[in-house]
Amino acid sequence: MINESSSSLTNDILKCYEDIYNTYYKIVENIINNSIRDEELIKDTLDHIIYIYTEKGFDLYIKLLFYYATFNVEATYKYISDLKILREKDYRAYVKKLEKQK
Repeated sequence: MINESSSSLTNDILKCYEDIYNTYYKIVENIINNSIRDEELIKDTLDHIIYIYTEKGFDLYIKLLFYYATFNVEATYKYISDLKILREKDYRAYVKKLEKQK
């Protein structure tokens, strides 16, 4: 059973994810709409988006990754492989922490 404190914490976490998503959404849209090919910027953005544990965050990550693939397919495949492992590992650990709080 979730108590009021846990429910409040969960809502705060979800709000943080939404705020982070909104920030990175603007960055991704800027990169894509202006055809920016700064690979360091794209990689840094992907590194941050991977920690938005929501469907919208994952969709944003994929959107930027597909854009990146339009001019550097090889780097994209390697990058997605590395980040897939990281995302799955962190997500499982995060879920376990949340389950312990119940």
